[in-house]
Amino acid sequence: MKKNKLVIIVGIAYAVAIAGLATGNLLHNFFGINGVAEHKIADDPFSDFDDPVPSSKDSAAKDSSETSGQTSSKETIVSTSPYTETTTVFTRYSPGEYDPNNECYDSRGNSVIFYTLEVKIKKITDFRTNQVTDANGYPGDNCLADVYTQINDVERKYGITVLGAISGDSSYNSLDHRLGYVLRNGQLLRSQTRTGKDSVFEDLVLWNDGTMSIYTEPGFTGTARNPAVPSYSTDYLIEHKAWQVWTFGPTLIHNGAISVGEDEDVASPHQTGNQRTAIGYLGPYHYMFLVSQGRVKGKQDGFSLHDLATRLLSRGCTLAYNLDGGDSSTFYCLENGSAKKYPTQKNPRALGDMIYVVDA
Repeated sequence: MKKNKLVIIVGIAYAVAIAGLATGNLLHNFFGINGVAEHKIADDPFSDFDDPVPSSKDSAAKDSSETSGQTSSKETIVSTSPYTETTTVFTRYSPGEYDPNNECYDSRGNSVIFYTLEVKIKKITDFRTNQVTDANGYPGDNCLADVYTQINDVERKYGITVLGAISGDSSYNSLDHRLGYVLRNGQLLRSQTRTGKDSVFEDLVLWNDGTMSIYTEPGFTGTARNPAVPSYSTDYLIEHKAWQVWTFGPTLIHNGAISVGEDEDVASPHQTGNQRTAIGYLGPYHYMFLVSQGRVKGKQDGFSLHDLATRLLSRGCTLAYNLDGGDSSTFYCLENGSAKKYPTQKNPRALGDMIYVVDA
C-alpha cells in the first residue's frame, strides 16, 4: 500500500511539474514576462539563418533617406562580404597616450578616455547578439549577467572565441516603459511597438546583406529628428532578412550628418556628459563600436550625445546609433591574445544582452 501511495504521489508531482512547465510556456508565449509577450530563443540560430541570397527588398527600402512603403518594385542582388576573415582593430584614446586633434576632451573641456573597435566581418553570422534567458530559454527584465560572464557563456556554448563585445540596448529593462521590437540573430523575440516618450526614437536594423538603416515602428513615419525614415512591421523585417534590431537611440548620425542637437540627451535636454556606448556603420560588413568613460568626479565628465556623434563622424561613419550607456557601458576586445576590458571595476553591471563579433 505504501509503495502504491508513493507511486501515486510521484505521478501527481510529475504531472504538476509538466503542467507548470506547459503553463509557463503558454504564459511566456501569450502574456510574456510582466505582461509582454515574447518567444523562446533558438538554441543555435547561427546555423539556421540563411546566407545572403537574392532579395526582393527594394534598395530604397533600406535607404533611410527614403519614405516607407513596404512593397518593392525591383530585385536587389544581395552582396557578399569582401573580407576573407572577420577582423577587429582596437584603439584606446587617452590624453596621456593617444589624442589626435584633442579628441579626448569633451565640449566642456573635460578629458575623456574612450575606446573604438573597428570591425570587418566575413559573413553576417559573425556579428551576433546574446540575450540572457531564464531556465526555460525566455528573455526577461530579470534575466541579467555582466558582459564578461556572457562572453564566457557563449564561448563555451558555441565553441567560438569572442573578438570584441559591447553592451547592448537593454531591450527588456523597465518593460512598463520601454517596449519596441526585439529581433536577435534573425529571430523575432518581441513584436510590441514602443510606447510613451520612447516612441519618438528610431530603431536600428542590420540586414543580412551587411547594410544598416534606421526606421520607425508603425504609427510613426519619421521623427522630428529624422523626418524621412521608413516605418516597418516585424513581418516586413522577417520577410526581408533582418539579422539584428536594436531599440534604444537616438540616432546619432544619419545620411552622413549629425542628427542630434548639442543639448539633446536620452532622458532630458542639457544633461551633462555620460558614459556612452554606440555603434557606427562604415559600409556593408564594416562597423565601429565606441565606448567612452565618464562619471568620474573631478576627472571625467563624459561625452554628450553630440560629442559622441562627432567622434564617430570623424571616423567615417555615415550612420551611428546610441545604445545603453551610463553604468551599463561595457567594452571588451582581444588584442594580440590579451583581453582589454572596460569597465575595470570588480563587479560590472549585470545586463540583459550584449553585442559581439566572432570569426566562426
